[in-house]
Amino acid sequence: MLKFLMLSIHILILLNPTAVLSTFLALTGDESERNRRQIALRSSAAVAVTGIMLYFSGTVIFHIFGINIDVFRIGGGVILMVCAIQLVLGTTQKKRRMQEDGGPGDIAVVPIAIPMAVGPGTSAGLIMIGMGERSLPVTAGHLGAIFLAALLLCGVLMLGTRVEKVLGKRGISIITKLAGLFLSAIAAGMILEGIKNFFAAG
Repeated sequence: MLKFLMLSIHILILLNPTAVLSTFLALTGDESERNRRQIALRSSAAVAVTGIMLYFSGTVIFHIFGINIDVFRIGGGVILMVCAIQLVLGTTQKKRRMQEDGGPGDIAVVPIAIPMAVGPGTSAGLIMIGMGERSLPVTAGHLGAIFLAALLLCGVLMLGTRVEKVLGKRGISIITKLAGLFLSAIAAGMILEGIKNFFAAG
């Protein structure tokens, strides 16, 4: 049980809940409480599904599309950089709002779940876990840990909406712009590391 809990915490750390929460609060500032809960649930579900896919077939998926973890890192970094610029400039408004059916404009999947939560680091970690022992008890424990980590992430997002009420609109506006700056630094790091590793491997 202790090993299971430690693995769940390890995966949760890989999901980078602090950065995910900052992005979640910034991108859902104009949403109702009900919509926020639904976005949090959809994001967590997307994290769980993506995590399981990477666990079982991450290397196969990368091979099929002809990409590697460094190319994924560059692409994810570009997406995060765009989101960071929008956060700093305050341009993430209601244009993105779609029907609540997980349409292409659904921020629950992109960018909150991917690549903010399940980014290159998380992907690599889950792929490495999946490449280990594959006995039934071990696999069941790994899958349970992925589900628990996604559930804990959902709890963090739900709790974050309450924290926002304490800080107020002005406080959240300041945090949003700061989050955008930090997010741009994370994105730049992802892009530069991906480019460096890509050319080093070539």
